[in-house]
Amino acid sequence: MVDKEIVLETIKKMYESGIDDSVVVQTLKDIGLKPDEIQQYIDEVKGVSPAAEPVPEPKPLEARMAAAEEKVDHGALHTTTHVALEEQSAKTTELLEKIESLESKLAVKGKGPSSDQIATNQRLGTIEKKVSDIKAEVEATRSIMEKILETDRKVLNKL
Repeated sequence: MVDKEIVLETIKKMYESGIDDSVVVQTLKDIGLKPDEIQQYIDEVKGVSPAAEPVPEPKPLEARMAAAEEKVDHGALHTTTHVALEEQSAKTTELLEKIESLESKLAVKGKGPSSDQIATNQRLGTIEKKVSDIKAEVEATRSIMEKILETDRKVLNKL
């Protein structure tokens, strides 16, 4: 199970770094927390008291360090994130290659564009725009995930 003190410290550091709630929630889901637990942690960090729960006394540093050693392997999470991003990038590249192949086939078939070719070109243009939007989103997601991982690594190194 995840140590509450470490989770709270991590959430605080993420908020101090300017990370959005949705990213914090997704990160907590990734380490195996349930939605109700996530909300409790976030409420506690933000100072919202759902019901006057007794706050346990903080554990000594040695106990927290021992608990941190038993935690989730962030290197594995980092690797998993990179693998998923690389797979998405490969799919995007494959899609772009298919689009280019279609464009070259369309260019070879006819000298003057017919109405069907014009419609197809418009559809291809729309698909290209969507692909480049997806690519931008993937890059943004990768950047965010790398920042989160770096923040987690810094927090863990401080512990």
